[in-house]
Amino acid sequence: MKKFIYILTIISSIILAGCKTNVHYNTQATMAGIVILLICTLFIVLAVYSNILRDEISNCEEFEANAKQLQQKSRWKLVDKSAPFSLTNVQFGLWTVIISSAYIYLALCKGDCSETDINKTALVLMGIFAGTAVASSVIDKNEMADNRPRHQNMPSQGFFIDILSDDNGISLHRFQNLAWTMIAVTVYLYKISQVTTGCQLPELSDTLLALTGISNVTYLVLKGKENDPTVKEAQQENSNNPVINNTQVNGMPVNHVAARDATAAIG
Repeated sequence: MKKFIYILTIISSIILAGCKTNVHYNTQATMAGIVILLICTLFIVLAVYSNILRDEISNCEEFEANAKQLQQKSRWKLVDKSAPFSLTNVQFGLWTVIISSAYIYLALCKGDCSETDINKTALVLMGIFAGTAVASSVIDKNEMADNRPRHQNMPSQGFFIDILSDDNGISLHRFQNLAWTMIAVTVYLYKISQVTTGCQLPELSDTLLALTGISNVTYLVLKGKENDPTVKEAQQENSNNPVINNTQVNGMPVNHVAARDATAAIG
């Protein structure tokens, strides 16, 4: 933590030392740079040293068993005992940092944001990813309430493997969701760089916003099935809990007929 503060102090000093002309503009630019740097630094620190971007572990015994299994496979390499990264949390956090940083940059360097209309794209993007985060949390809580085995109860295997993998490995629905997120981020940042005057957050096309929304809905639907038991597991559970045969003979259940016959034989 001290290293991050030290680096932040050095970068801030360099930015302030570069302000030689146009004091008013450079002061605002410096303020914007410092605030954006603080937001990004805090986000990275929390991502590394906290669980802000990670999945919740619902079964510690299952987690430890999975950690031992991974350790046996990796042999000499120590297994990271941290919880895996969450695709939903990563996307929500990323867009929070991008939109807040863009607003600060435009407000302090390009114009007065109070004179602009409500930005549709910012509201839609935050709505999509906030809604995805809420729905994903509901799915996770329901799975925890069922006490079912979850692939989230697995130690972290690396950032990209964590966010792209389900119980069967790298999954297509997670990959497409990440791909459309990166496309939207790239276009959004490019449009911010093209703003010359005025505090106007960039607008993305309706097509791109619709594709991003569809991508997140697809991800949520398939995420809800990631931890469903396999056909083999379901068959094994059914064999352990056989269904009582309720076939009737002359209007009486078979088990009742067998009990009646046994009683008559004893008599």
